[in-house]
Amino acid sequence: MPARTKIMVTGGAGFIGSHCVRMLLEKGYSVRVLDSLLFGDQALRPLLDAGQDLELLQGDIRHVEDVVAATKGCHGVIHLAGIVGDPACELDPEATHTINFEATKIMVEVAKYANVRRFVFASTCSVYGAAEDMVLNEGSVVTPVSLYAETNLRSEQVILRSFEGTRTVPVIVRFATVYGVSRRMRFDLVVNIMSAKAHYDRKVRVFGGDQWRPNVHVQDAARGLVACLEAPEDRARGEVFNIGSNDQNYKIRELGEIVARTLPGVAIEMVKDSPDKRSYHVSFDKARYVLGYEVHHTVAQGVLEVAELLQSGSIPDYLDNRYYNVKYMYK
Repeated sequence: MPARTKIMVTGGAGFIGSHCVRMLLEKGYSVRVLDSLLFGDQALRPLLDAGQDLELLQGDIRHVEDVVAATKGCHGVIHLAGIVGDPACELDPEATHTINFEATKIMVEVAKYANVRRFVFASTCSVYGAAEDMVLNEGSVVTPVSLYAETNLRSEQVILRSFEGTRTVPVIVRFATVYGVSRRMRFDLVVNIMSAKAHYDRKVRVFGGDQWRPNVHVQDAARGLVACLEAPEDRARGEVFNIGSNDQNYKIRELGEIVARTLPGVAIEMVKDSPDKRSYHVSFDKARYVLGYEVHHTVAQGVLEVAELLQSGSIPDYLDNRYYNVKYMYK
């Protein structure tokens, strides 16, 4: 019996990564995860306990020996590991630069040495910056306004440039703002925190309100990674894909309204000023037409998921630091 195709996922025990690992296993791949396990291995524990074709390596993407061990024998790499989110990145800029950019260069060089055939990088629509009401696509000018976005953009550039002339097919994924439930749960995301506040306080606070945000469910984000991994080479090589849906471009106040409609009895409190100046309205047509990618979830469904999770009692305190990158990483 031929060996299964092996895919290495960095950050595979994380919010998006754990869903991605599960989907890869369901599709018949062998999976190896490289993760620092800062948040533990709970997100992968059911898969490991079930005897799935999954190998978990605790390691650091900044350490070349860890990356070499994790990449050996792999057909593809999905690179998710990094410091995620503007506040977490700003706390220690030097660490952010090392983890989100310098480690990317290590990943690329090791992948080239190991003759990896696919390299999918998880970036962010934050690279578009503050663009008012313009509709942005993959060819639009990028104007990052945060260290998080800047390091992702620099990594994109290194990846696309470094794999030129090689057999490796690099693909860049720019995620919309992610929401929804994961076994490595996060509440430092706009839809998730609004949903939690609405569930417990029966009130949603909206800061500013006119900023555009594209949104995508965490499972749809993971499906986007797999779609890019499996796309025909001539459609994927050197391409950038926004992952989300046109219908889920919302202003922040509209997200608050969705939460209030979905969870009856919730009031909206408007706060005029917001320190967050990012605003980007994004087109997701390219992924739809080139990859045949479609989302399966709506924001309202995500709101209900979060409320049901909290109602179940499986998360005693949604304010616990473990659910917030910026609080937990530097506690």
